[in-house]
Amino acid sequence: MLIPREKPYLYGLNSYYLHLEKFIEHMQGEIGTGGIHCHSSRQEMMIYFNENEVINSLMQEKGNPASLASSLEIARSAFYSSSFTIKVFQLDVNAIYFWAQMPSFQRAKASLKSTEIPLPDLIFRLRQKQFSGFIDVQLVKKNDGGILFFNEGDRVGGSYSWGSGGMSTSDEEYNSLLSRVQLNEGVFTFGSFIKE
Repeated sequence: MLIPREKPYLYGLNSYYLHLEKFIEHMQGEIGTGGIHCHSSRQEMMIYFNENEVINSLMQEKGNPASLASSLEIARSAFYSSSFTIKVFQLDVNAIYFWAQMPSFQRAKASLKSTEIPLPDLIFRLRQKQFSGFIDVQLVKKNDGGILFFNEGDRVGGSYSWGSGGMSTSDEEYNSLLSRVQLNEGVFTFGSFIKE
């Protein structure tokens, strides 16, 4: 499962103490739009909401790909049947639908290091291949990085650990990621969007 890289709005909560519907309602009033990430040893869930409704829910059993839950009731049932650690991400209005309706993806088994290929060269190659998907960039020595999203070779935005909102189209944020990778070794993992 892919989750935003931004610092969570809330973290360290446990599902044992929460009533899901009331918690979602409270978050809708407090932050408007966002995602609730639930993580247990066997399962992960992401519930996306705006001010008025739950947009959708993703669920993932350990070792299996994530899938859309057909209703909130399925996520609700899982929520109460296990103990989850909870994080809440505040997402901008333009980002919430991107995250909530992200196509399924296939992760590449191998990763690359910035010592093998510089990030700008990698992006250039992906642009040539009309790549649709993402590059997950993790700095080795720091808990820092970002996720760059592409559609048919064009960079459409990114989610950065120092950013906010979940989807920045800013060249400044992108250039900041490039310079951080130059100063510290980075590891790149990929996901290709699966065409429906």
